[in-house]
Amino acid sequence: HMFVAHVSTSLGEVYARQGRLEEAVRMHKLALRVYRRASEGDSAEVAVALSDLGSVLRLQGLHDRAMERLEEAYEMFRRLYGDDHEQIAPVLNNMALALRLQGRVAES
Repeated sequence: HMFVAHVSTSLGEVYARQGRLEEAVRMHKLALRVYRRASEGDSAEVAVALSDLGSVLRLQGLHDRAMERLEEAYEMFRRLYGDDHEQIAPVLNNMALALRLQGRVAES
């Protein structure tokens, strides 16, 4: 099943680059489901999948839903690695973008 998750993630990234955002969301959700089933609790794969999904939701203009996924990814990365890990920076960047697009510039 992990192969399905890896392929789904790759397809989601390709679809997002092509502007096929609904298909990208579908692929990232599938990857997230597979990674969640395969892991017990927090895992880097789940955190990355949450971040990927949040990024595509942000591109779709679904900022509240994007923030939920990005915040979950951020907290999971923090629990796994602490505050200074390199995986946290892209999530924080995407969170700031989502906040700015919501007009919440001061929070970003």
